[in-house]
Amino acid sequence: MSPAVRTPYNMVTPEGDAPSPGERDGLVGPGWSWAAFSTPWEDGRPAPKYRWTLFDTAAHAVEDLRRRLEDGSVSKRGALCASVLETRGAPRDLVLCDGADWACVVHEVRDGVHLADAADAYFERWRRGMTGHRFTIVNAGVPTVW
Repeated sequence: MSPAVRTPYNMVTPEGDAPSPGERDGLVGPGWSWAAFSTPWEDGRPAPKYRWTLFDTAAHAVEDLRRRLEDGSVSKRGALCASVLETRGAPRDLVLCDGADWACVVHEVRDGVHLADAADAYFERWRRGMTGHRFTIVNAGVPTVW
């Protein structure tokens, strides 16, 4: 996998300065992280926005994603997406889709792997496997978790 490019265009910037629970420095695993992919069903590679940090557990990464959705750092329908995460149950790797606009992935970052490479690989595997569900996701009208 190619090394990720670090630019202001592909990062999620939290509204506040306070670190999230479980947040730690580093861009190379092990750990957990998340990324948001704009227009996930478009041909080619969707535009990613990475959360340039690692978390100790999947639960911490899911909670950070929920907080960033709620504060508007990711999506204009972030509050609705955040409420879906709040009620979905035990945290683990997941993809939260907001129709055709965004797909947010919470993923594990294995030892020695860069978090952007892990996010890209996880998203691509998910998108290939979900092609048959594309119209269900886009037409749902509400955020869905897969």
